[in-house]
Amino acid sequence: MASLKKVPLPRGTGTVVLRSWIGDFFGSNNYQAGGNNVNAGDFGMSAMAFTEIMGHSFSGTYDLRLIPATNASNLNESMAAYFQTLTAKCYYSANSVEVANNTNLSAEAFRIHVRGL
Repeated sequence: MASLKKVPLPRGTGTVVLRSWIGDFFGSNNYQAGGNNVNAGDFGMSAMAFTEIMGHSFSGTYDLRLIPATNASNLNESMAAYFQTLTAKCYYSANSVEVANNTNLSAEAFRIHVRGL
């Protein structure tokens, strides 16, 4: 098996301490196909290292995907990038099709964990 290249997050001159945000993330009242931008500042951070989503929405009807808005890194880089922005996209759990335009998701919550700076 071929060796896999690993690209670490930068540490700077000292130890980087990642902040953690855990809570419920609610959808918008007027979802638009293509998703909504989520900024690191929404979680009190200047940049995000990674996110975790705990399963489906609490109702079980929807899935959430937090997609980086830019390319993270490539094999030629020595350090991976932190993210300023992610795109939050919602899908129907039953068939993995993106939620339709103008769907009200304001009562739908997803438990998420964000780590960053």
